[in-house]
Amino acid sequence: MIEVATRLFAERGYESTTTKEIARAAGVTEPILYRHFAGKQELFIAIVREMSEQTLKHWRDLIAGTTDPAEQIRRIAAEFPAHIRKLADAYRVIHGALATTGHWQNLIANSKDAAERSANKEVLDVMREHYARIERFFCGVVTQGQKAGVFHRKMDPRVPAWQLINMGIGYAMVSLNLEEFEHRLIGQAVEFILRGMKG
Repeated sequence: MIEVATRLFAERGYESTTTKEIARAAGVTEPILYRHFAGKQELFIAIVREMSEQTLKHWRDLIAGTTDPAEQIRRIAAEFPAHIRKLADAYRVIHGALATTGHWQNLIANSKDAAERSANKEVLDVMREHYARIERFFCGVVTQGQKAGVFHRKMDPRVPAWQLINMGIGYAMVSLNLEEFEHRLIGQAVEFILRGMKG
């Protein structure tokens, strides 16, 4: 059901997709869907957590063969376009939600139903959780480079971590919705960030 919901949310948008449509596309009844998920919010949360886990596992696998933190970042950047294509629907879902966080905040602020308010808050919380996990991952790589003397020791590791995260978000949003960047531009952007980090 997660795979079906991901596809439908990506195609139609979260707000426009009903649980009835998700159940029908998954070949189950709506009551069966509700046995597994309390509603669309829980499906969204499951999508984000699964994408987050897949992304971090993929990156850990990519960097397993090298201890050089600059090379680890290069490997992730080199594989990022293929990774985005593989998880395209999930990235469309999370970036669509990210682009409408004001909408989610309004739903939370204006909802009279405590359960609905709580469910909508969980959607924002899972997105924060996803980006916090990505931040911790890159901060770990940067900190390792600082300890090895490869990167500036006095630099807050969150600064380059967020440069990389923002580059990834921008690349994904544009390449999935308009046209794909030239892959070499990602490599050049990463080299630019790495030069700024050099110790």
